[in-house]
Amino acid sequence: MKTHFKFILCFVGILSITACGSSDPDLPGSGGTGGDDETLVTLAGDRSFSLLSLSAGKGLASGTYNIQPLAAFIQENNTDVVALQDVDFGTARTGKKNLVGEVAYRCSKDGQRRQGIFASTGREDGGETGVALFVRECFYGTNKVNLNDELVLLTVPYELGSGETVLIATCQFDKEDANKRVRQAEALAAYADQVKQNIVICASVYENESGNVFNILKKKYRRSCKFSSENTYPAVQPESRFDYVLTPLSQNWGTQAVQIKGDQTVSDHKALFLRIGLK
Repeated sequence: MKTHFKFILCFVGILSITACGSSDPDLPGSGGTGGDDETLVTLAGDRSFSLLSLSAGKGLASGTYNIQPLAAFIQENNTDVVALQDVDFGTARTGKKNLVGEVAYRCSKDGQRRQGIFASTGREDGGETGVALFVRECFYGTNKVNLNDELVLLTVPYELGSGETVLIATCQFDKEDANKRVRQAEALAAYADQVKQNIVICASVYENESGNVFNILKKKYRRSCKFSSENTYPAVQPESRFDYVLTPLSQNWGTQAVQIKGDQTVSDHKALFLRIGLK
């Protein structure tokens, strides 16, 4: 079936633009440094932000449309930015509802103003699936980048407390087609040489690190989540690490803390919870 793209803004609550320096407490580091010489670093508060990245599991883990655990999880963690992959929009299994709008509404109603944006990556189950980003302020300059007709990347500008603007992006690789995942990795690797701004990419890759996808990606990107050895999928008893946060090797990003959080009541994936920023 031909891939259909749609771009939807979900405005909830009062809109205002403010500097995005994080005011939440620093997270504890999670230990080991992975397989290279990069280590966790201490970042300036006005050059860093907190980030939650999670695959929403297409219809949520239970197979029924219960948005409350996901919304409560986002509120509990209270990060500056939330990135979701595998998001349903108007599918039959969700009763034709808008997951992004409902999450933004529930968070805003309970005192955590959130603006949500959705980008479709394909049609499924009578609706669409795709990726989403949530911030506390108004969106400006959002963009959906189609990389060689292989991978859709949703990007938004984000202003740090220092006044510097970075890009935050999210994408999802194909779950079923290993050959397509390789093509998607090649497209994302090429993008690292094209993007002009500092960028953080939240991705559900659906392939373990020993596969061909990471042989391609590691030439251009560092894995900011490598400091945690925990797997993320399936949430009930994780056996694989499919979820990553990537930054270009050519850019001066650092990671201060990483945690793996969540359980099967929230999604069939666990979430990545990071403090990340410019060194």
